[in-house]
Amino acid sequence: MKIFPTEGQKDLLVENRLYDSFFATWVSIEGINAVAMRLEVAPEAKTICDLQTAVRLCDPSPGTQWFWIAQHAPGWSHILTLSGAGPCPDTLSLNRQRVFELAYIGGIEEIYPLAYTYDGKSDADFFDVLEYAPYWEDFDSSHHIPVEEELEQQLIIMGRITGRFYDREFFSSQGLLCKMP
Repeated sequence: MKIFPTEGQKDLLVENRLYDSFFATWVSIEGINAVAMRLEVAPEAKTICDLQTAVRLCDPSPGTQWFWIAQHAPGWSHILTLSGAGPCPDTLSLNRQRVFELAYIGGIEEIYPLAYTYDGKSDADFFDVLEYAPYWEDFDSSHHIPVEEELEQQLIIMGRITGRFYDREFFSSQGLLCKMP
């Protein structure tokens, strides 16, 4: 499966000021309101806005989680954690839903490998799930590649799985800014 995006995925993260710290969740639930319901976001804690507005409105006070949930592709929603801990993959994956998580900390150049949860069960290593092997078989699997390149590869893998790579349209789309106490 040698499908690649037209734009560098890392470049889009930089352009949208997400490269310093990045926690993303892809969930196989199509509606952003359905995702917010699973996360038990109160109606008054949701604001419809684009990502740049969400980043401006987010107040990263301790103990508060802020998510921006957007439609990613048919059958997929995407959650960007703007502050606090990421969403619970077990809750999101119940009833045979797939959840993929990717975390990158730019200041220390650390990336956590893709995590995969299906129907409440996490697989310790996404790359052991043979069902998804065709999505990464053309990439260098050594653990000695630069972190930047590893991040790009993992974002491409997620674009292949979901059917959509990051693009400017995604980052300017309307989503839900959600605040969780």
